[in-house]
Amino acid sequence: MQFVIKSKNSSAVLGLDGAQLNSLKKNDTEYLWQGDENYWAGQAPVCFPIVGVLPDGKAKAFGKTCNMKRHGVARINPFRVTHQCSNSITFTQNSDENTKAQFPFDYELSIKYTVNGDTVTNEYIITNTGDEKLPFVIGGHPAFNCPLCEGESFEDYKVVFDKPIKKPCLRPNHDTGIVDVEKSYDEMHGSDTLLLRHDLFEENDALIFEGCEAKSATLIGPKGKGIKIDFQDMNNILVWSAVGNAPFVALEPWTGISNCSDENEIFENKRGMTVLEPGETISFKFKITML
Repeated sequence: MQFVIKSKNSSAVLGLDGAQLNSLKKNDTEYLWQGDENYWAGQAPVCFPIVGVLPDGKAKAFGKTCNMKRHGVARINPFRVTHQCSNSITFTQNSDENTKAQFPFDYELSIKYTVNGDTVTNEYIITNTGDEKLPFVIGGHPAFNCPLCEGESFEDYKVVFDKPIKKPCLRPNHDTGIVDVEKSYDEMHGSDTLLLRHDLFEENDALIFEGCEAKSATLIGPKGKGIKIDFQDMNNILVWSAVGNAPFVALEPWTGISNCSDENEIFENKRGMTVLEPGETISFKFKITML
């Protein structure tokens, strides 16, 4: 089932399956990747309570065993609509026996999307509904068509940050998803601009800008079309495309990152972890603006 929210010139289509974006349009241009199993069948999954992977899919969280596949349990378990109006919709998922078999904690996760002008705000609202501490990380994984206009190529595009990036990025292993923290990659050379090319993503996976100095990133083409991600609430941003010359770029704001080579199996000690006390609520936002 799908739902449409819109403003005068822009619209977003949201799917109940995964409570994720299925379409982002401005003046009839489709900005969101539409999925293709030849490259990547996904579009914009919500990652919770992990981003990326755990070693062998396992961890211990406050002494409890977790068994989770890539990007966690939220995207593969049911949501329901708890609020809807012309320009906004909220989906909610509560922990149940299926989620607790993989992640043995009680939670409520609400995902609110709001269109204002050409901007879609993505808000994640997490409540600890249990009687013990709730550890988690959360992140968005939206992918965008690249190129956007006929006659353009992938290499015509660039990602421009609002500040120079002086810290080298990290990269997960293609096969394991684990980040080797002994290896860093200075792809930016102290500039604010990443020129896109397909071979960036062939030998290594996503570029992880951990503790990113910038708080916005703009994917922009030669005709001025693109998208801008504002991620003030997130500490990390990833830039990713699939192997095989995939015609999309994902810009992914995360509160944490995938499991790192210097981390052990203790879940709550991993980078970027948020821990909520019983009854506590927190929210994280990022914005997507269509240019």
